[in-house]
Parts: sequence; structure tokens; C-alpha cells
Amino acid sequence: MNHENSGQISRRTVVAGAATAAAALTIPLAAGSAQAAPATDGAGPVVVVSPCGEVRVTLRLDSGIPTYAVAVGGVEVVPSSPLGLTLEDADFAGRLTLTGRGRPRTVDVDYELLQGKVSRVRKQMTERVVSVRNVKGLPMEIVLRADSEGAAFRYRFPDRGDGATHTVVGETTGLTLNVPADGGAQFTLPYTVQKPKYQEWYIPRDQHKIPALGDATASPRGASFPLLARTTGRDGQEWWVLASESGMDGTYAACHLAQPVLDEAAGRVTYTIAFPYDDEALGTLGPGTPRVSGAWQTPWRFVAVARTAAQVANTTLATDLGVPCALDDTSWVRPGAATFSWMMDHASPRSLEQTIRWFDLGKEMGWPYALVDARWDQMTDAAGNRVPLERIVAEADRRGVKLFLWHNSGGANNTGTGTPRDLMVDAATRRAHFKKLRDLGVAGVKVDMWEADKQQLIAWQREVIEDAGRYRLHIVLHNCTIPRGWDRTYPHLLGVEAGIASEHYSNTKALADQIPEQTTIAAISRNIVGAFDYGTTLLSPYALPQSPRHTSDAHELAQTVVYQSGFNGFADTPEAYLTQSPEVRELLSTVPVAWDETRFLAADPGSHVVVARRKGNTWYIAGVNGKTLTMPTGLDTSAPDYTPPTGEAQQLTFDLRDLGIHSPVTLQLFADTSATDPTLRLTTPNASRIAVDTAPFGGFIAVV
Repeated sequence: MNHENSGQISRRTVVAGAATAAAALTIPLAAGSAQAAPATDGAGPVVVVSPCGEVRVTLRLDSGIPTYAVAVGGVEVVPSSPLGLTLEDADFAGRLTLTGRGRPRTVDVDYELLQGKVSRVRKQMTERVVSVRNVKGLPMEIVLRADSEGAAFRYRFPDRGDGATHTVVGETTGLTLNVPADGGAQFTLPYTVQKPKYQEWYIPRDQHKIPALGDATASPRGASFPLLARTTGRDGQEWWVLASESGMDGTYAACHLAQPVLDEAAGRVTYTIAFPYDDEALGTLGPGTPRVSGAWQTPWRFVAVARTAAQVANTTLATDLGVPCALDDTSWVRPGAATFSWMMDHASPRSLEQTIRWFDLGKEMGWPYALVDARWDQMTDAAGNRVPLERIVAEADRRGVKLFLWHNSGGANNTGTGTPRDLMVDAATRRAHFKKLRDLGVAGVKVDMWEADKQQLIAWQREVIEDAGRYRLHIVLHNCTIPRGWDRTYPHLLGVEAGIASEHYSNTKALADQIPEQTTIAAISRNIVGAFDYGTTLLSPYALPQSPRHTSDAHELAQTVVYQSGFNGFADTPEAYLTQSPEVRELLSTVPVAWDETRFLAADPGSHVVVARRKGNTWYIAGVNGKTLTMPTGLDTSAPDYTPPTGEAQQLTFDLRDLGIHSPVTLQLFADTSATDPTLRLTTPNASRIAVDTAPFGGFIAVV
């Protein structure tokens, strides 16, 4: 199923019972055909050129300090950027000596995605392994890759043979960008203090302007991956970059970015790698700094580069660099849509009768799954009798629906009171529970409240995912880190939250005010690095009166395509869906959750996104308008000075010829009635180029 001839990581299988990630890691000092070249004086740069010849990665070792730069089509887009890291007893950030330049080799990347933006990736990268030694004579390899979409690199270390565990005290690894005359644009999520779960806003509410390159984030701890930025190349033209991590194998912490450092004189800004903090996971699960032993390597850090935001959003680097599939048998993996009752009725998982209402909805809509959220283990019927899990499963089975069941990950890592909890920590307890769920016919689990990026937590998270696969259970993660290549490694991991999801509509504060513009950013930033379990398509006016939605119905329908997750939880009430027109119900019943092809056609983060996704012979094209003109600073909708946010009507266009459809065809177009009327209207235009007038916070979805 997966063929990547890199020779770096032994293939791990879940079903056969994987050892720990650290034990499974086998890394030769000069892997594959990247044999060490004779030692050199380090005078010249080391260059890696993509197979297409367009992307050029250059490593330099000037005065013993390693740097890299990235050029596209002869234009330097990423200027000299820092490399290196420091252990408690060894410095690999300076005073290095080049001992081997390596030889370029072609890496064939060929894999399937059972849920994702594409179903198959076939491509090539060029790899070069550069060998260096520090002043103590200890070796390190810098593995460089270049392909048509950008560049990637990681550090690799052989076993010292001392049997000791070492601490990585810091990385100088960074990304330097040119700052345009207008300041450029920087889209990152502030790294939440103590409980990083990637649920922040890209645009600060109080100032309400897109941050410029180098602007400090709202958190003193910097920013989360990924970083989406508008910069300038050496040619003076606009370029876009997307930077993140991949290949996370549990032997290193999940990293983020420190506060950017702006060099105004040089007109450049540098973002550097930062580690989790000791107080994450309530101070449990070890330190924030990574601990390493034996042969080890960092995750891949990658930079996708393109002329436009839409082009950079088409990258597959996040999964290209992921660890290959860990399942020997994927025949049981079934991405699909689900009902999600908690959003509109927090108490519903504790009521059999209320839960059954959403089971009935799933049956009517043809959705295969139903998510029963927190405290389902406390469910009672109308007479007050406790409802055993077997009864819940039987009621779902009777309606042709399979269950996903919520679980608290904790453990000492969180103080959440949602139950069931403490079933995920001990391996024997977890596996016995997963076996019971499998034997009952449960389809999957949602495991929530991780709230840390520490190395031990990431390793534990992977163990939970792997155990789910061992017992043929799908899994969804919430309140957690972003997926870092895991869509490829774990095809049964159908969704990951790690972002502002529709659940914010059920908050007593006016957080819904920012969601339209957030969607236009998250769709081409957060969702590009992996499945985003958002919970789409709210057609009721509000979940709580204090936090009404401002989006049009067409905007909400479009989210089923603008966002991608292998587990799309439809988050509204049964009445909201069942009272729709037959055409809308048919759309919601049949829109896919996994795609064969994806093309972003237009994107201006903070303003709008237009994306086309194909399943079989059918294209779904969707656009959302999130342009926001005014934003209230306060979160209290009852305050005398509160005024709702205002948006701006926009015309969004797409051309079917960009999708290889060269003759006009008739399509179904669900859109706002006009630029001033957000009422949903269905039309069937016959044309190649379509212009849609969207109302403020409006949108459209077309089916071809």
C-alpha cells in the first residue's frame, strides 16, 4: 500500500503488536544510497534540486554555523535560515565541520489515503544526506529533501553507544522570511498557556487586523504550527509559504514556534522552533524538552512554497513526509458522516430518548455513524433507569447506524469531569475496553482532552491510536495537537479537532462573531496538514441565543466541502436537517468525506476561499465569504455597546475548464439568492464559468 524507498524507519504494524516507537527506530548513519562523500573543507554550499528542477534547497556551513535557503524557479523565497540543535552535553548549532556532502538520490513517494484531500499520491523527491561533526567529534546528519512543492529537512543521529538518555535543550531551527513593504501577512494560532489545544483565533479580536510578519502573538509562548505567511521573494513579487511538521513518530515532542524575531534593518523576520513547557499536562508526563537515546531523529520540518495562497494550499507535503501506513489490513476502515447531538443539546448523551432522536436522523439521512458524546456511561431512560451500553448499541443497530463513543483521555493530564475517563491510560485496561467495544460492534471512539504537546503524551496518544487499530476501531481526537503526517500513518484516524470548531457556537460568549473569517484561514492552513473535525452545517439560527451564527445557509452547506474530515459530524438538530428541501437533504446525504482529488481555485485568507473536490466523476465546488469589516471588541452580546460584526458582499467565481471540463455543463448550484439576500436558492446554470454573488458571510456549493 505504501512505497517510500527512504530506508529510514522500519515499518511498524499495529495488528501484529508494535513495540514502542523508540525501539522500532532503526537509523543507519548514512541511510539508503546517500553515501557519505569524502570529507571536505566546507567551502562550498550543498545543493538539492527537486526532480522537476524548479525547487532548490541550499545548505551552507559558514564559520561552522549551518543555514538553509529555498529558491523556486531561480527566485530565492526563503533566505538564509538557521539550522541546528543543542543537547545538554553537545552543541550542534555552531562550530560544525562538514564531513560528508552526500549524493543526491531520488525518493519515490507512493501511497494511498483512505481519507484526505486526495486518494493517491505518486511523486518523487530528491534527497541528500549531509554529514557534520561538532567540536567533540560527535556526528549529526542533516537530511534535505526538495520536490515540486517545497523543501523539508530533519536531523538524524546515530547511536552513541553510551546507553544514556540525553536532553535536547533547544533548537535554533528556524524559518526566515522577507517582510514586504506592506508588512505581509502572518496566520498562526497563539500557543495556549498550559493547555495547548490549538483553539485560538488567527486574527486578534481587539485590533481586528491581519497580523503582519513579525507581529507578536497573543500568547507569550509563541504560535502553533502550521504557519501560513505572505512574504516576498528576491524578485520583489508576492509569495506564500506554509510551514509545519510531519513524520512524528512518538520519539520527540510536538514543537511550536517561539515569538517571531523581527530585524527591521534587514527587512526580515525569523521564526524558530520551541518546545512544550513543563507545566503542560498539569505538570505530569515529564519535562517539555525532548529526551532521546540510541539512534534518533527529529520530525520533518517542511516549507511549502507557491505564488498564491490557493496554490500553497494544494500541497500534500504533510502526508508525503508522514510515516507509512501502520495497518496491515485497512479493508475495515470506512470514513463517513455522523450525527452529533452534543452541540445542540449537551445533555442528550445522558438521555436514551434524546439520543435515539439523532439515531433516527442518521437513518433518515443515510449517515453511517452517530457520535454519542460525554457521559454516555451515565445514560438513563425516561423512567430513570441506567441504560447499559449494550442497549445503546442495539438501538443504533436497529436503525442501521454504528456508534462512536466519547472518552476522556485522562489520566493525570487533565482535570476534566467528563466520563468515562481513566480507561485510556493503562494499556491493559484500554485494550480490554477496546476489545469489548469491538465485540459489541461499536465503530469507533472519540478521545478528548489531551491538552499537551509533551513527548510522553504524543507517544501515549500514538499508543491509543494504535490500540484502536488493533481492535478495528476508528478514532477521532479532540483538544489535542494537529495531525503531523498521521492521516497517512493511521488511516483509521478519521478526524482531529485542533482548531476553532463549530462547538464555539454553543458558548455563552459571542465567539461565533469570528467564525466566518476563521474558516477562510483554517481551510487553507489548519486543514492542509490533516483532517479537521469541525462539525459542519449549522442551519438553525443559533445553538445559544447569546451566540447566533452570522453565516448564510449556503455558507454552512459549503463547509461540507471547504473543510475535509473523514468523520464529518453534522452538528445541528434533527429538525434542522429533516425540514430542508429534498435537494438539500440529498446533498447532505451524499456529499463525500474522502476525496480523490482536491484543487483550491481561489484563496484570500480572512476574505474568501473557493475549493473543488472530486469523488469519482463528480466535482463539488464550494466557496465561502468570510470578509469581515467590523468586529465588536466585547464578548457580551447583552452589553449596551455590542453590535454584531458586519461583512461585505463578494462575487466568487470558478471556471470548470480549470478542472478539465471544457464544455459547458448543467450543474446544481446552492447559493445565496443575491448579494443582499442570504436566503438559500437552488439554480441549475449551464456554463463553464460561474460567477456567484455571495451575501456578507455567504457562500455557495455546486455539484457537477
